[in-house]
Amino acid sequence: MRLVLVSAIVALVAASGAMAQGGVGGDGGDPYGVPEPAVTSGEVLNFRAGASGCGSQRRATVRITPPFGAVLAWVNVRVRGERIVRLTGVPRAASATVQVPREGGRVTATGETLGGQSLRSSRVYQDCSKPPPPPPPQLPPVSGGGDG
Repeated sequence: MRLVLVSAIVALVAASGAMAQGGVGGDGGDPYGVPEPAVTSGEVLNFRAGASGCGSQRRATVRITPPFGAVLAWVNVRVRGERIVRLTGVPRAASATVQVPREGGRVTATGETLGGQSLRSSRVYQDCSKPPPPPPPQLPPVSGGGDG
């Protein structure tokens, strides 16, 4: 009887530890309750490909993907130096979409984790206000040359 009681207590302690660490439950765990991992700007702040064209609606999307345990205290997105978006308390994946002027310019995303790690990523968008220069004229092929 003692062995069964001890086994039951050990099982309860193990189950409560798993629940506290987020191992059991539907929300995937609490990112605030684990040590913050080391992060890099390239893995957390990414610009979605395909926004470099010159369409009428030029937009840039910054994808924010902090790993589990890295909560971003804040993220700023600037277009040509002007802050357009500010997100605070980002514990999971998020995104921010901003308009890019036809004249082009740099879009920069900066952020900081709750642990003090700084992040920065930027992308330069081309000028669409002027048509691209025409291609250089094709020179005629060189022919002849003789049999010397």
